Amino acid sequence: MSLERKHIIFWLPIFLVCCIGFTAVLKIPRQVSAVIETKQKVFEAGETISLNFKLNIPAKTQLFLHASFGSTVLESDTARYILPEFISNKKGIIYYMLLHNSKIILEDTIEVKTNTTSPVQLESYVGPPSIIAGGTDYTMQVVVPTDVYDNPLPDSTAMRFKHQFLDTKKEEDLYSKDMIGWVNIFSYEQSGRLLISSKVKEVASKEFSVEIFPSLPQDFQISSKRRHSYADGNQITKFITSTLKDDYGNIVSDGTLVEFKVKNKNGTILQTQGSTVNGQAIGKMLHPDHQDIWEITAFIPGIAKSNVIQLEYAAVLNDLKVKFSENNREIIVGPLLSFMEQLIPDGAIVTLKIENDKSVETKIKTSSDGIARFILKKDFYPSGEYTIKIKALGAQKEFSQIPLQ
Repeated sequence: MSLERKHIIFWLPIFLVCCIGFTAVLKIPRQVSAVIETKQKVFEAGETISLNFKLNIPAKTQLFLHASFGSTVLESDTARYILPEFISNKKGIIYYMLLHNSKIILEDTIEVKTNTTSPVQLESYVGPPSIIAGGTDYTMQVVVPTDVYDNPLPDSTAMRFKHQFLDTKKEEDLYSKDMIGWVNIFSYEQSGRLLISSKVKEVASKEFSVEIFPSLPQDFQISSKRRHSYADGNQITKFITSTLKDDYGNIVSDGTLVEFKVKNKNGTILQTQGSTVNGQAIGKMLHPDHQDIWEITAFIPGIAKSNVIQLEYAAVLNDLKVKFSENNREIIVGPLLSFMEQLIPDGAIVTLKIENDKSVETKIKTSSDGIARFILKKDFYPSGEYTIKIKALGAQKEFSQIPLQ
């Protein structure tokens, strides 16, 4: 029994020391907590925003910021933070979290509002840049007023919209909604240039212009102009429109395309076209090379049409002079004389058709000095009798049983 007490007395001090040491190792550290000292919750754009926090114990913290223009993390040993300008200059809600050792110890939001004391900036848009006369088409003007930091001004900001057309001036006061102000400006019955501007407080926008173009052209009249009425295949006939206008008397825009369709007595359709200059369009077509009757109509496809006019072209040749030589293998047609007994201009088309029991062939020449010359070579046309038909400028002649030697 005495021995056991001695052992207990020996180990008791060691046991106590171990217990005290173990208790020191298991001691739990105090957690960091914080309260915000900055009481202001709403700031103006451009204002320096400082968020100051009070910690229960000194510690290194981070501040996570999330706003409409991005996110960032700030660090501090004193729990005092100044927000960067790219966040503090932009309108909206800023969400922040105060972190210690990656744990959130405090979170909340603050708000940044538009700076209403700074000079106003105007973003103005107008479109479309051209509209049609008549009062049904319109252009739109949109105004976005902002502060110097590009934040839109609050709703119900007063705006003045202005436009001027010829002798008419109009002003209209409106209020912004959903960050913008807008107005529709309808066209007038006359064509011309519409000038548009806007103003917010003392700041005016630049001047915008919108072209009011004439409306769709109405039906019109056409006439013709030619030097003579002979079918010489040489002169030009002009087809001329009246001055094209819309319902409101505006002359149509330059460059409006007019198509002229010509129907000859055989039902063949010919076509030419012209573009308007000062409201008139001119189409040109070469005279026919034979007696013919034309019916001419003009169209603006899908929009307007003209009256129908008729032109007659008289033949310039009533007979053809034909001379055979060199055993009938050289055929000279001409001289070809026009309506004043003058030589036909060079380039008149003369056709010769040569046929027998076995073959038919057509040869084409153009006149020079009123003459067209054909050579029938032995290599191509063996000796024998042929029928020869000649045609030029609507006149024709036929020779039967012409012997070729």
